[in-house]
Amino acid sequence: MLGAATGTEPRVATDLDAFRVEADLPPELSATAHAAVLAALATADRYGHTRTRAAEYVWAEISREANVTTTESPDTAYRALLGHTTTCTACRTGAVCPDAAKLVRVWRETRR
Repeated sequence: MLGAATGTEPRVATDLDAFRVEADLPPELSATAHAAVLAALATADRYGHTRTRAAEYVWAEISREANVTTTESPDTAYRALLGHTTTCTACRTGAVCPDAAKLVRVWRETRR
């Protein structure tokens, strides 16, 4: 989601406790892209913005314990969807992904 919002290739790191996604920010962001970045960050357990002389990027961390495929709450279902889209090559390149479609359906059903 961050890659699509920023138009850059996100960097994904995993450890035992969480997924961490970082995406470089372009010099200019449209209002739509800015809103998409904020929406993507809002779904993470932890998030931030780093700015140095050489680079500017946003990052989001999603706890592994919340990344499950069977859920009982919309929050957990959305985290499962987000966890999948950050690591799936098809999702990251914008291709159709049947797994993401299934996770979207689960998330929508839990919101009812």
